[in-house]
Amino acid sequence: MSKLLSRMLTVLSLVLALSLMFAIPSGAITEDAQTRYFDALWEEEEDFFDEEARREPIAVIANAVFSDILPAANVSALDGDLFAPGSTPIAENFTENGYRDETIIVEMDKQRMYDSDVFIAYVKIATPSQIRTAVAGKKMGSSSTNHTSVISKNYNGIVAINGDYYTKTKAGYIVRMGKTYREKTSKNMDLLLIDELGDFHIIPRGHDVQEEGIAVFKSEHEIVNGFFFGPGLVIDGEKQEIPEGYQFDPHQKNPRAGIAQLGTLTYALVVVNGRTNDSEGVTMAEFADIMSELGAVQAYNLDGGNSATLAFNGEVYNDKPQAERSVTDVIYFASAIGE
Repeated sequence: MSKLLSRMLTVLSLVLALSLMFAIPSGAITEDAQTRYFDALWEEEEDFFDEEARREPIAVIANAVFSDILPAANVSALDGDLFAPGSTPIAENFTENGYRDETIIVEMDKQRMYDSDVFIAYVKIATPSQIRTAVAGKKMGSSSTNHTSVISKNYNGIVAINGDYYTKTKAGYIVRMGKTYREKTSKNMDLLLIDELGDFHIIPRGHDVQEEGIAVFKSEHEIVNGFFFGPGLVIDGEKQEIPEGYQFDPHQKNPRAGIAQLGTLTYALVVVNGRTNDSEGVTMAEFADIMSELGAVQAYNLDGGNSATLAFNGEVYNDKPQAERSVTDVIYFASAIGE
């Protein structure tokens, strides 16, 4: 069998598997999404054997097929209190690499990019209240820490990623579930604000830029969650150049963690393992490349290094050899079933 025929059969098998996976009562792949998938797959046929070209369907699947699946409508919002958990997920709805009910779809994936293991959680939710944050302690600003997997389990998180470890910094616009902890701009670090619609807004570094950006934001939206780490990796669909002077070793290969918005109420949580013989980690520019390939409209870097943890169903999903580090805060997604 020729290599071309073998690869064609592999791709067709993947598409068939995806079609079967998503063909359920809560939603289905639309004809338009499938058309966009195939168009993107074969648009550059002469580059089919190029490694970068073969990655392109990842973004298409995430941004077209996945985002065309809509959970049931008319779902009540979850309690917006920082210390209120999400709904208890249905245990039998978990699979090895996913979860779904009528309010949320989670698909887990693992890719090999830049000589590193990249772990991805694609998430589609029915209401903005299902993207949530939690802290390890009993109040905001507490120095208490815990594992990302444990905090997520305590709050009924289906999937979670470590946050920005905000207690280790002095600046930033820090808001968690509508509760404001700190209101400061930054000369050299980008902000991520999440509004009441679940949409991401990345405000670049610079005191004047952020003062103006926050004022405009607050005139139009409510700040539900605000983070201080960065940099912004993708802003309004444009991959960003990483500043030479940005903090946290941006030009060294390290474990990374980040979050992206792919579309309306559609997200990706991404963790890259690093500092091992099998998985080097990535530079911030490479991390921006990964987010762009996944189809991110907005993407933001979170606390990396050994903090970088993706938890699914209360367990560490990114299978790193290092012991899980305790952190102050997480971002998690919860079911709203039964609310």
